[in-house]
Amino acid sequence: MTEPQHQILNGRKFHANDKVAYLLPEDNDEKDRLHKQHVVLRYTLQSNFQAPLQEKLEQGITVLDSGCGPAAWVFDMAKDFPNSQFHGIDITSTFPHDTKPSNCEFTVANLAEGIPYPDNYFDYVHQRLLILGLTDANWDFVLKELLRVLKPGGYIELHEANLNNMGPLLKQLQYTMSSMLQSKGMPPKISNELQERAIKAGFVDAQVQITDLKLNHGGQAGKMLWDDYQHGYTNLRPVMAMSNAEWQDEELYAIHIENCAKEAETMHTSVNWHTCIAQKPF
Repeated sequence: MTEPQHQILNGRKFHANDKVAYLLPEDNDEKDRLHKQHVVLRYTLQSNFQAPLQEKLEQGITVLDSGCGPAAWVFDMAKDFPNSQFHGIDITSTFPHDTKPSNCEFTVANLAEGIPYPDNYFDYVHQRLLILGLTDANWDFVLKELLRVLKPGGYIELHEANLNNMGPLLKQLQYTMSSMLQSKGMPPKISNELQERAIKAGFVDAQVQITDLKLNHGGQAGKMLWDDYQHGYTNLRPVMAMSNAEWQDEELYAIHIENCAKEAETMHTSVNWHTCIAQKPF
């Protein structure tokens, strides 16, 4: 397995290993953001999952959260479905070690180097927002690995997002991000490619649902989603500044983000939330 290597950028700890594509920092603030993000998504989507597995989860199945982060989704699901067994895997050990439900287990591993579980092990795989964590080649490899560890007939559920109705300030932010992702071999439009990639990996009956989520307008949900968006881009500033020298100035970057908030409210910007659900062939 890849040994953890890190670098400090503007006081934040980032991965510094060529085999790890992940762009966000690894520290307590980012961990807190991911916990809050889970609450926001559960609130806006009104559910933790969309695969047709309610009854089976209640009866008891084996579940993998691919790229689990600090395990907010795993803990929530483990509480709701005590008869099921939940496994989380991530490149960093940000999940709790001492205090966890008895039906949870965690593994530290780099998805891009293989998933350390046997064939046909899981009934259900969940993966959310790895646009900043996988290269183009990684995506193909990881999807094939997830197919391998799924039982025949098992479900995979993938979530990624993009923005709609952007003004010039948000477009600048997104363009800088997209250019940076492309320079690192990471697909910036992965949300639009989930179905095609799932089918290419060997999954069948791949269906995509796109949910329109309001960004900084439309009530509490829109405000909560913007808070996460703002927090995420704030945490990305050290790497964003590598592509835009002006953003090395923390204050100028914060002003740009604040102006993006006003623009999103005025333009009625939305997050197109893409969910792809597919099965492993029987």
